[in-house]
Amino acid sequence: MDFQKLYLNGDVRIGRKDFWIGMVLLILANIVLGFIAGLIGWSVSGIWGAAILTGLVGLAMTLPTYFLMVKRSNDRDYPQTYVQALMALNIAFQLKTMVMPIEFGAPSLLSILFSFVLAVAGLWVLIDLGFFQGTRGPNRYGPDPVAAEPT
Repeated sequence: MDFQKLYLNGDVRIGRKDFWIGMVLLILANIVLGFIAGLIGWSVSGIWGAAILTGLVGLAMTLPTYFLMVKRSNDRDYPQTYVQALMALNIAFQLKTMVMPIEFGAPSLLSILFSFVLAVAGLWVLIDLGFFQGTRGPNRYGPDPVAAEPT
């Protein structure tokens, strides 16, 4: 598996297996790097440092996640705007969290709404891209990646 093509190119199609391998690796990298960034940020300047560094890690993980999801949406024969909308929402959430890392008292309606919409949209995209079969045969994004795999 070529990880550079998996995470830094959005021109082709990938099957569900490659999508899940790539997604699990991204999730693990995000957890480890976010934890390290949070510890470093907390030790330097408390909650603000932790929020900013973990937010930067989240933003850095957006590009490889985007390319992975675009390739899978290509296999499902969806336009890339499907994934772009989720990534724009994710970027906005990361920036909001960096600016307002902790709320005293009850969370604001904006935070609750933002978190709910992002969670529902993310779950839907994960189910759609991760569990439903791609287009059989070639489509406008290229040949069928499952048919091209050696048996």
